[in-house]
Amino acid sequence: MKPSNSRYAVVASPLFRLSLQRFKAFLKGKYSESTALKTVEAIKFRIQTELPDNPQIAPISERLFDLGLTDYRQLLIDEHNLVLYKVNKIESRIELLLVMDSRQSIRKLLFEMNLLV
Repeated sequence: MKPSNSRYAVVASPLFRLSLQRFKAFLKGKYSESTALKTVEAIKFRIQTELPDNPQIAPISERLFDLGLTDYRQLLIDEHNLVLYKVNKIESRIELLLVMDSRQSIRKLLFEMNLLV
C-alpha cells in the first residue's frame, strides 16, 4: 500500500489529449475562445492541484461502469465538465482518460473516439 503522503504522477493519455482538443473546439464554437481557454485552464488547475495528493477524491464512474469499464473515476470539475481517470497504485500514476461535458453521451463519445464498437 502506498503511503498517504506520496504524490502520484499525472499522465495524460493520447485519448485525453484528443478529447481536450475536441472539448476546447466545442467550447470555442458554442461560446468563445476566451471561455474555452478559461475552462481548459480551470480543468488543468483542478487536475494538478487535487489529483496528485488525493487520487481517490472522485467516485468510480457509473457511466463507464455500466459499459464494463470498472476502474475509472469521474472528477466533476464544475457544473457541466468532468474528467475520467484511472489510478495505478503500483506505479503511483494517475492516467487521464478523457474530458467531457456531463450532458454528452459517454457511449457516443467513446464510439466517436473508436473505443467502443
